[in-house]
Amino acid sequence: MNISQLSSLAKLLTTNPNEAKAAIKLATVNILKSLGNSKYTILLDNKTLTAQSEKPLSEGVKYWAQMTNLKNSTPKLSQLLKQPLLLKNLQNSYVEFSLKDLQTILNSKKPQNILKQDLLQNLANSTSKEEFISNSTLLLSLQNQTMTIPINYHNYFSILQFKKRYNKKSKKTQIDFYAALEFLGPISGILLFNNSNVSINLNVAFEKTKQFLQRDIKNISYKVDISVVGEIEPLYNTNINSILDISI
Repeated sequence: MNISQLSSLAKLLTTNPNEAKAAIKLATVNILKSLGNSKYTILLDNKTLTAQSEKPLSEGVKYWAQMTNLKNSTPKLSQLLKQPLLLKNLQNSYVEFSLKDLQTILNSKKPQNILKQDLLQNLANSTSKEEFISNSTLLLSLQNQTMTIPINYHNYFSILQFKKRYNKKSKKTQIDFYAALEFLGPISGILLFNNSNVSINLNVAFEKTKQFLQRDIKNISYKVDISVVGEIEPLYNTNINSILDISI
């Protein structure tokens, strides 16, 4: 079982972001300040505005959300889901790979080694504290058997994670994966091998994300099942301010 099997899955997850954003209508909102009465000052597409949310929100946190903007009324936020802190921290460090870089890594014989070499080179050439810490974080993730790859695609920032492990119950090796995508929301799943057959189980957080991905499944040669679930967590997360010694 080779992690390079994920290259076509990665292509599905990095589908045309503008098309996805128009269909799903997900927005990334940064909560700047609570104004009381369920109203908040938010940052949306580099614009500051006031919005309303029945769900209590935390200042300084980014959320995936859908926004309803009716005439002569305060915009309303719904379907709110907190974005992982790792996404915010890595985005601020400008450590990122292109889709071409991702395909090169996943299609190589030893993807982990290729990623490690790139990260070590980036670490040596870091020009800021934030960049140094981010490369160290990615190396620490790799040391914990999880490939964490920040992607810049059509000027949208995303994180993909892959982890190969042995499932004691099925007695087979599988690949777990996670994606934090601005235009699709969080996605997790498992790539399973059964003899020569490959199947993919995907979990998404939004029904519209499921509907959008189902339209593109025909481009995948594997069997793909998609479910909507409440909570989707990264495979590996770390406090970016508490980097430990790295010995890989």
